[in-house]
Amino acid sequence: MTDGAPGPAALAAVARALAAETGLSLASGLGDALRAALDRAADDRGTTPARLATAVAGGDAAALAALVEQAAVRETSFWRHPEQLAALARLAGGRPAPLRLWSAGCASGEEAYGLAMLLREAGRDAAAGDRILATDLSARALEAARRARYGPRALRRVPPAIAARWLLPAGSDGARVVHPDVRAPVELRHHNLVRDPLPGPPFDAVLCRNVLIYFDPAVAATVLRALLAAVRPGGWLVLGPVELPLAAELPVEWVEDGGATLLRRPR
Repeated sequence: MTDGAPGPAALAAVARALAAETGLSLASGLGDALRAALDRAADDRGTTPARLATAVAGGDAAALAALVEQAAVRETSFWRHPEQLAALARLAGGRPAPLRLWSAGCASGEEAYGLAMLLREAGRDAAAGDRILATDLSARALEAARRARYGPRALRRVPPAIAARWLLPAGSDGARVVHPDVRAPVELRHHNLVRDPLPGPPFDAVLCRNVLIYFDPAVAATVLRALLAAVRPGGWLVLGPVELPLAAELPVEWVEDGGATLLRRPR
């Protein structure tokens, strides 16, 4: 190894530290992403990737936090798997009481705001008292969510009629900002799915989509059980389609609706 590039042993130690802190696993294809994250974190801290790796492996909490910030997966957009959100709005939206929903691993907020749009479209206005908790590991992602300003790529799947109602023009680059009525029910909060206690009280629905696929399988199973525990009896757990096999052993009811599969916690 050179002073700038960590060797295999150092990378392995960093991977173990990252997995212990976040659940992220190299087995899920993040090897190249880890090197890139080390490069970015080292730039932020004015050091070399090798020195940062040594600090992380040695238990330096600040170095690990810098790496976690860069390693968090942020690839997302509005209206991913829209059939799931539409099904949830139908199945949960008829509940007369205020809804309490949790978007776990919300990245920069697209899922939470998209769900809020669908609830508004279903006629659940501010008087309904619905609340959406949106959490993520990345402070930078949460800051982007607070700005609620998105470019054309992130918005490309939003139906035009919905975009016209709930997304306001925000400059000449095609960006738009989320309408205040959609932002109002969304609370953004930092949360580590591996280390932090569950938020409460129990939720009518918990969404954790395209997050667990990046986790070590054993950690994913533990997190999945915790997520189900955060759902009220009769409520819903929504995973990404590729993550549904992880729920094979969970004590849930599998419900098909409009081409989407949702998991219901038995009453």
